[in-house]
Order: sequence, then C-alpha cells, then structure tokens
Amino acid sequence: MRFCNSTKLYRALFGGRGAGKTFVGAYDMLKRAEPGGLYGVYAPTFRMLQDATMRTFMDMALDFRFVKRLYKADKRVLLKNGAEILFRSLEIPEHARGPNLDGAWIDEASLVKRECFEIIIAALRNGGKMGWLSATFTPKGRKHWTYEVFVLDKFGVAEGIRAPTTSNIFLAPEFVEIVRSHYTSSMAAQELDGQFIDLDGTIARREWFEIVPFRPSEVRRRARCWDLSASSRSSSDGGSDWSVGTLLSIDKQGYIYVEDVVRGHWGPGTLEEIIRQTAERDGSDVIIGIEQEPGSSGKLFVGSIVRALPSYRVQPVPTWTGDKITRGMPFLAKAEHGFVRLVQGSWNEEWLDEICSIPLAEHDDQFDSVVGAFWIVSTMLERRLYTW
Repeated sequence: MRFCNSTKLYRALFGGRGAGKTFVGAYDMLKRAEPGGLYGVYAPTFRMLQDATMRTFMDMALDFRFVKRLYKADKRVLLKNGAEILFRSLEIPEHARGPNLDGAWIDEASLVKRECFEIIIAALRNGGKMGWLSATFTPKGRKHWTYEVFVLDKFGVAEGIRAPTTSNIFLAPEFVEIVRSHYTSSMAAQELDGQFIDLDGTIARREWFEIVPFRPSEVRRRARCWDLSASSRSSSDGGSDWSVGTLLSIDKQGYIYVEDVVRGHWGPGTLEEIIRQTAERDGSDVIIGIEQEPGSSGKLFVGSIVRALPSYRVQPVPTWTGDKITRGMPFLAKAEHGFVRLVQGSWNEEWLDEICSIPLAEHDDQFDSVVGAFWIVSTMLERRLYTW
C-alpha cells in the first residue's frame, strides 16, 4: 500500500524472495497506466521477462479484463483505456533507448546495471511531462546502485520500501523456515528479510567447524568429489590451480563429516592413478564424484575414470557456471548451524584457511570440492544411483 500510494518520482519495493514484489509491481503498473499513455516494463533477461514479469502482469490484467489486444510478436499490450505497455529485456542496455514514456517498471532491478536505470529515466518525458519509475527487487548490498538511488536518495526524489518474505501471508506456513535453514544468517537477512547486506567479504567462520577425532561408524552416505585443475586434464604442467578430492559423509542425524582431503598438482596420467589409489583406500561404498566440464573432453575424462574403476560408483558432477557462494550456500548454512564437523588431520588448517577466505581466497579448489561432495550426498540420498 505504501509503495502504490507513494508520490515520489522514483519508487522501489525491495524485499525477500516470495514477498510478492513482482505481483505488486504488476498491480502498480495497471493502476497507474493512464488512458493513452505509453509505458515500459523491463526485466534483466528475456527469460525472466517471459517466465515471471510478463506472465504475472498478463495473469492479473486478464483477470481484471483490462486487456484489449495482445501483440505477442512485439511483446506489446494495449489496454482497454488506450494505454500501451511495452515489455523489454535489458540484456543489452542500449536497447532500452527508444520511445518517450509516461512511466516504467524495472522488475528484478538489482540484477541490472546502473546504466539501464540511467537510460530508462532519460526516456521518461512523454508529452513534455516528467514520467515516473518503479522498481522491484531483492537487495544486493549497500554498494549497489539501487541502495544509493532508493535508500540514500541524495536528490529527494526517491523512496524505498522494504517487504520481508514474512509479509506475504499467502505463502505456505513452513516456507520461510525451510528456506532459512538452507541459508547462512547473512544470506537470509538479504534473501528473506530484504536487508541490504554486503556479501563481498568472507562468508564462513572458523568457529563453525568443530574438529573431531573420528566420524561415526554408521553413516548414511559417503562420497569423495574431485575438483580438477584444467592443467591436470590436459598437460603435465601442474600450474597454479590444485586438483582436490574431498571425502565427506552424512550420518542419520544429518551431521556432515569432512573426513579427508587429498590435494596436489598432477598431470593427467598421474591424476588418474591418484584417483584410483584413493578409491581403493576409501572403499567401494564411497561414491566417486568427478567434476565434468561441458563438452566432449569433459565426458571423455569422466569415461576414462569409469573404465579405470569398473567396480566403483562414479558420479559426474556438473561444473557450476554461476555464483560460487550461491552453490555453496546449503553447505555453509549447515556449517553455521553447527552441522559440519572436520575429522582431525594434517589438512585441517589449510582447508580452514581457504574455506574461511571465500570468496576472497586466492584458490577455491577445496571449496568447490567439498561443495561438490555435499551435493552428491544430499541429492543422492533419495535418488537411485547407477553403477557404471
């Protein structure tokens, strides 16, 4: 209500995942679209525009019977009051240059560059009048342009309104609790509470990881995941990156045990032998995860490991192309909540040094390896494993 009734030139509704930001943004656009006006609706990518922003808008507009005509090819909607709304992605910021607008809405604004905002506000001049802009997004820290524009508001023309996930009474009662359990406290403050949290510092803390003399005798699943340096797959030059194999297990109470870490600079032939020797030492009950790069070369390398270990279970682990912290968040959340323990070993200190320096660490091979092992044991518990 505060967002929709705001009289500021630039308005933002920022908050947690599932707070209803896109829904409110669509409602606000329909409410403000005046007869004969021209408006723009923007999303960071075409996929987001099509799957979320435009879908939400059209569902609402059709329910209210506001739509006179939909031009699918042009991504353009004509409302019954004569207002015209253009739907555009911001993958190429310069494409936001175009007709003069009466108003604009940027959905997921924290995922677009400041350049997009600057280009769009310069188009808000239809009919010689100053147009308005609204933005909906999940915060991305105090160094992001959205914080400067909508919170600091140096020019007195903007307003930012926060909506935590808990403000949406239509979510499942257990939604927030379950999602929060998979986030660290700082990530939950950003993604659920809608706070501007700077996550560019180190994430993990040493006190999260208790060192124990041994793991329980009974565990539900064990896996060793190998994160391989590019040089280990293609040449004998060790290079600066490490190849790392992390052995991890999970017990019946959900506690995670990092049992062992093997780390070194090896060429491809030596690496295969190291993986074989390590598998024999671990035992046949341990799943072997191998990072698989996209393309035929990645499949060939995994295939060579499969042939070298015919009596073991080998699981390809897809290479993560997005933010490392996002992929590692479930593991880090477990750690912060006291569910990750390290079995005492000579590798402990170097491992802690790296994990507790992410994302600022010089190397992240041990982090990638342990996150891959956690991915295997957590996702494979309820899935059928294939024996190669």
